[in-house]
Amino acid sequence: MRANSSPDIKVFLIGNKADLEESRLITTEQGKQLQKDFDLDLFFETSAKTGFNTQELFIEAAKLLYKDYIKYKKRPKKVGDKLKNDDKSNKETGKKGCC
Repeated sequence: MRANSSPDIKVFLIGNKADLEESRLITTEQGKQLQKDFDLDLFFETSAKTGFNTQELFIEAAKLLYKDYIKYKKRPKKVGDKLKNDDKSNKETGKKGCC
């Protein structure tokens, strides 16, 4: 996934059906090791049936994405980048160009 996407992509490993302990194929430790081996951003075990860790998963994912958003907003803009709103305001005022 990382090879064919943006370098800023976030990859999460979610183990569902944590409520079915007796039919588990992968241990929590194996899941954590997979997270390390593949340099994944987040690992959670959840249960859609019981709701175990589902809210926590979304909160942690949102925190991670928000941190990236803040870093992105603080990044200096590249020369030539245009905001979509600039085109709209120029059409409304009848001005051509940037000024």
